Amino acid sequence: MELYQIRYFLAVADTLNFTRASERSFVSQPALTKAIQRLEEAIGGRLFDRTKNSVQLTELGRAMLPNFRQLYDGANQAREQARRLTRESNDAVRVGVMCTIDFHQVLPGFVESQEGRSEVSLSFREGNLEALTDALDQGDVDVGIMCSPYDIPKRFRALPLFSEHYVVAIGDDHRFNGRAHIELAELHRERYCERVMCEFSAYIERLLRSKGVALEVVQQSAREDWIQALVRANFGVAFMPVSIARAAGLAYVHTADVPIVRQVNVLVQAERPATPAQQAVIDSLVGHDWGQAVTPVAYTAPDATPGPTDARIRHAGRAASPAAAALRTDPAAQ
Repeated sequence: MELYQIRYFLAVADTLNFTRASERSFVSQPALTKAIQRLEEAIGGRLFDRTKNSVQLTELGRAMLPNFRQLYDGANQAREQARRLTRESNDAVRVGVMCTIDFHQVLPGFVESQEGRSEVSLSFREGNLEALTDALDQGDVDVGIMCSPYDIPKRFRALPLFSEHYVVAIGDDHRFNGRAHIELAELHRERYCERVMCEFSAYIERLLRSKGVALEVVQQSAREDWIQALVRANFGVAFMPVSIARAAGLAYVHTADVPIVRQVNVLVQAERPATPAQQAVIDSLVGHDWGQAVTPVAYTAPDATPGPTDARIRHAGRAASPAAAALRTDPAAQ
C-alpha cells in the first residue's frame, strides 16, 4: 500500500468521478485507475462500485474512508515535521527530473546555477509524472522538471523552460526515412514500440483513435534505451520527444497535419516558500538560453470516449496494455 494510492482514493471519493479525480491529482486517468486497483488488491476488496454513469463507494470504501483520510493527513504532518527538522541548512536543493526528459538537455541550466554559488548543493532523482508529483506534494523534492498534457493544478507554480515537438522515431531502413514530415494517417497499421512511462502515452492514443489510426503494438518497455534499440533494429516506430530521438541518434519524422508539442516546466509547491538557494536555482533555469525551444502549436485532443468499435491500438499476440485497456473500458471515465 502506497501513500499516492491513498491520495488517489481520496480524490475519487471526493469527486465520485475518475476523470475529475485524475485531473485533480495531476495524473492520467489510466494511471489513477491502476493505482486504485492495486490499493483494492492490497486491502482485499473493492472500494468503488462503477457503472457507466456513476461511481459510488462500496460499503468497504465507506468504512475505509475515514481511516485512509486520517492516515494520509498524519503522514503529511509527519513528513512536514521531518522536513523542517532535517533541513536546517537552506543550501541543499533536491531536484526531481522526469524520466522522459533528456537529462543532458536540462543539465546546463543547473550548471549555470552553480557559477559563483558553490555553496548550493544539488541532488537529483528521476521518476515518472505520478511519482514526482507525489514527491513535490510530500516535500521530498523541492523543484520538479516536468511536463504533462493535462492542466497543472493550482497547488503548483509552473514556470515554462522550453517546448519541443514529439516526433516519430524510425529505423534507418524504414520506408519513412529521408522524409521530414508524414501525415498521421500514414501510421495506420504501423508496428509500434510503446514507451510505457511516457506522460503523453494516453493523450497520443486518444489522438490516434480520434483520427481513425490503428497501431499494432509489438513491443513495450519502461526503458528508453530498450525502445531506442528496438526502433534502431526496425522492430517498429515510436513516438518520443525530439531531444530524445536526437540524443539516441535515431532518424525521425514530424507529423505535419497534427503537431504534438510538450512544454517542459519548473514546478514548485505554490504555498511552500522557496529558500534563497532554491530560488537561485529556479532563476538560473528560467533565465537559461535553452536554444532549441519551439513555438507550441495549440491542439486540443477530441473527446476520447470510446465507442463499441474504437479499440484502435491492437497488440500483436497478446492483451492490450493495462493503461490502454483502462482507457478503453473504464466506465468511470465516461
